[in-house]
Amino acid sequence: MKGSDALIMALRNMAATLGVYDLMEVRVFLERSCRFVQERYRAIYVDAYMSMAVDSVLDLKAGFSGTPEMDDARYSLRDALKRLDEINAPTIVGLTVLYRTYVKGEPLHPPRTPFPGGFEVEEKDGVHYCPVKDKQSDNPEALCDICIARQTPLP
Repeated sequence: MKGSDALIMALRNMAATLGVYDLMEVRVFLERSCRFVQERYRAIYVDAYMSMAVDSVLDLKAGFSGTPEMDDARYSLRDALKRLDEINAPTIVGLTVLYRTYVKGEPLHPPRTPFPGGFEVEEKDGVHYCPVKDKQSDNPEALCDICIARQTPLP
């Protein structure tokens, strides 16, 4: 069994164990994590992250049938697991991060996620760009180091 197949199987098994209390736990985790985000963005972020978590669980429970995108990840799976443990992420957060990064090859902020100054996450020619990726490198709670998005180039 290839490593990507083993990861998908492990994520599917994790998803099968998740229920409504896990969703409640992740909501609390997200609200706590976003407590310092400007108020006008906070609800947008929490709702977007909740949607990603629910979609990830539902995709895995339905039986993901795509081709894993592990080659696009610039962070080893072992290091990603260590970072998730460092921030004491709930299971569903870990599942979502691993699924989006190592299976779907998607950034942790969905495209069009707004940021102060009118900036947003963009996709150009299959590459995702984030306007705040480099600015979050010193934030121990941010998972930008795991995210596949690249820093938006300066104009």
